[in-house]
Amino acid sequence: MNFEDFVKAYWKGDLYSFVIEAITFYEMDSTIETEEMNKPLSFLYLSSIAEENMLSRLIHIGTEYADIEAAFNGRVIRDY
Repeated sequence: MNFEDFVKAYWKGDLYSFVIEAITFYEMDSTIETEEMNKPLSFLYLSSIAEENMLSRLIHIGTEYADIEAAFNGRVIRDY
């Protein structure tokens, strides 16, 4: 399944669910973790440059965000 088809099939308007679905579908090692502060904040932990590029491309196709960094408001931790 190419990225455009994936977006058509799985984009339901919820960014976090979409990213989790992409991580699961493409069997990525990246994760989303929610930390409790004044309000819950979600952080994306990326495990490789390839996964970052794939998620950025999917986000760009399915949303108005330019990349994964913009979609998560800078709450991206690169662990590679």
